[in-house]
Amino acid sequence: MPDIDPWGDIQVGAYKEKMERFGIDAFDDQLDKLPTKNRYMRRDIIYGHRDFGRVADAIANGDDFAMMTGLMPSGKFHFGHKMVADQIKYYQELGADVYVAVADIESYTTRNIPHEKAREIAIDQYLLNYIALGIDPENLTFYFQSDGSTSYHTKSKFFSKNTTQNEIEAIYGDITPGKVTAALTQVADILQPQFEENGGPKPTVVPIGTDQDPHMRFTRDIAARTDVQDFIKPSSTYHKFMRGLQGGKMSSSKEKSYIALSDPIDEAKQKIDQAKTGGKQSLEKHRKQGADVDEDMVYELLAFHLIEDDDRLNRIYREYDSGEMLSGELKQIAKDELETFLQTHQEKREQARDRLDAYRDL
Repeated sequence: MPDIDPWGDIQVGAYKEKMERFGIDAFDDQLDKLPTKNRYMRRDIIYGHRDFGRVADAIANGDDFAMMTGLMPSGKFHFGHKMVADQIKYYQELGADVYVAVADIESYTTRNIPHEKAREIAIDQYLLNYIALGIDPENLTFYFQSDGSTSYHTKSKFFSKNTTQNEIEAIYGDITPGKVTAALTQVADILQPQFEENGGPKPTVVPIGTDQDPHMRFTRDIAARTDVQDFIKPSSTYHKFMRGLQGGKMSSSKEKSYIALSDPIDEAKQKIDQAKTGGKQSLEKHRKQGADVDEDMVYELLAFHLIEDDDRLNRIYREYDSGEMLSGELKQIAKDELETFLQTHQEKREQARDRLDAYRDL
């Protein structure tokens, strides 16, 4: 079995152990190099990296660099997906060439999602929310794997020359031909910003969770040895996973585990009421011992998405941790912030709909 299965269940937690095991460097050594830090960086949610220094140097020097990510079109766009969207916006504002691959080949070969369904989800869920969140579609290469250029598909086949069955099994385990195809296609996705037709070699950052690290290791190995063209090994950052509202993993197949950005506001607030908290069972015990804040899913929603001000978030943490703030009070803060966010965001979603027509016939 592989160390990590990128097609399996997401494993939440044990981040320090994974850093040591897979040679991932701590991200905090990069913070001072950046002109601005988003809240994920400031709050150690983005916790690790591979070779991010070359990207930070490109940003500081005003050199060309790219950001690449992909999306699996499998369900509603929720707050778990928003973390990557926020990073797209962050790098776009810093001047990156941004590429977003819709993994419609992978969703078909590994999840049996029909092609047309994948396109519908990608446009009506992901792209619509991207635009509403402030991502500029005019400065975004948004493409479907199945519609990639001849060069893109040719290179994904040529890259197979630069690997072996033993390497594939060492990284991925005993995988199906469909997953081998998906892995080689992802190599082409990650390296595409550096194709000669896209300006040639440049530092490229790929924000991922640790579950996707096998794809990065595979791509970096191929980039170092291929004779297709010269490449700079792509860089990666690693973010913690936002857990489901009930604890454990967040899953698109379990509606109570997430809040979709299209959820009616009343339903979204009900999900907060039903979420797992870190409060104690009795008022007396809570006041005396305080909450287990790090196991509170409502606080996690605030920290990841709903409160931008660090001082305010730290104050909430202290009051809840000490027992001064009750779980009900924390939930009320989250419901108020969520209502404000969703009301504004859903209005922007409706305003963005007329910008989708150009993508429907891609």
